[in-house]
Amino acid sequence: MAKKVLVTGCSGYLGELLVKDLLAHPIVQKVVAVDLKPPKLPARPHFKHCAADIRDEFLLRSIIEEESIDTIFHLAFLETDPSRAVLSHAVNVGGTLTVFDAANKSSSVNKLVITGSTWAYGARRRNPLFLDEGQPLTATDWPYGLHKRLVEEELRKSLPQARKNLNVVVLRFCTVVGGSERPQGPVRLFCEMPFGLSVMLRSGALQFLSESDFCRTMNRVMEEPSLSGTFNVAPDDYTTLSNLCRRLGKWRLPMPYGVLWLLFFLARRLNKDSIVSEDLANLLAFPVVVSNEKIKKALGLEFDKSSEDAFLECAASCGWQPVADAPAGRLPGTGRRTSRPNPHRTSHSPPPRGGE
Repeated sequence: MAKKVLVTGCSGYLGELLVKDLLAHPIVQKVVAVDLKPPKLPARPHFKHCAADIRDEFLLRSIIEEESIDTIFHLAFLETDPSRAVLSHAVNVGGTLTVFDAANKSSSVNKLVITGSTWAYGARRRNPLFLDEGQPLTATDWPYGLHKRLVEEELRKSLPQARKNLNVVVLRFCTVVGGSERPQGPVRLFCEMPFGLSVMLRSGALQFLSESDFCRTMNRVMEEPSLSGTFNVAPDDYTTLSNLCRRLGKWRLPMPYGVLWLLFFLARRLNKDSIVSEDLANLLAFPVVVSNEKIKKALGLEFDKSSEDAFLECAASCGWQPVADAPAGRLPGTGRRTSRPNPHRTSHSPPPRGGE
């Protein structure tokens, strides 16, 4: 059955990536992209951009009805900059509820897909490896994870009012990386650092999802007519900071948690434009690693790339090539020393940071 799809947040990293993929999908008849800023895409016969604020329910409903939209992918999300905390909360939380209300009151929408995040679980000392969807959401410190948690909590209050033929899917993605990664994304920042920072006595477990696996997941969710519920989306495995440093030939500097927290705290206070904050110490110390069994079972889905493969694929697009069979290393004076770092840098530094 041909699909008419609406994507919010189409000018962001994931939104633009998804729009490009949907335009090539054989069952997608039309893609309507909603954002105040247009995506960087050439004109297509079955593509339309609508400049709209997702908090404007009347305008959103008008677009949905006029285009006979049946599937909505909600990806609009503002970065949680402290200088515009009120605006980001209004867009991220209030905007999501507006999109839900518009979809619920529509006569044509039968599926609403909302992008959540595994960071909504919160980086906590007692987190087990491979959290399932039944684990409580506890994010409180890092604004990004907090807003993703608040979105789900508010949505949960509204779901009992959803009409029976509206299937609502919440996808808790781990960090998505790849060749299209936004400027100063996590992999680009890691590659630019002269050495890796980690918390002493902590492995720094991390999960990364490749762009191809992200798109394939979205496609399968769209294709499955009756799918609803909340799902973790991540590879089967995880990687560690020490392993990523080894693969990129970087020194690693393990530091006590308190010292690292203070370092990030001071960096944030001394440089207002810094995207590093003390919350990063928690993310490096305490694992947020999730299980993907529920979505694999629901969709018969398999993920092609491991966390390490996804990370290294993105690093290669930034001009960094992995060092084959490189032993793990630490900075001199902190442990066993290996050969000098050899990042094989081949490209220029990334441009200034853009939006998510």
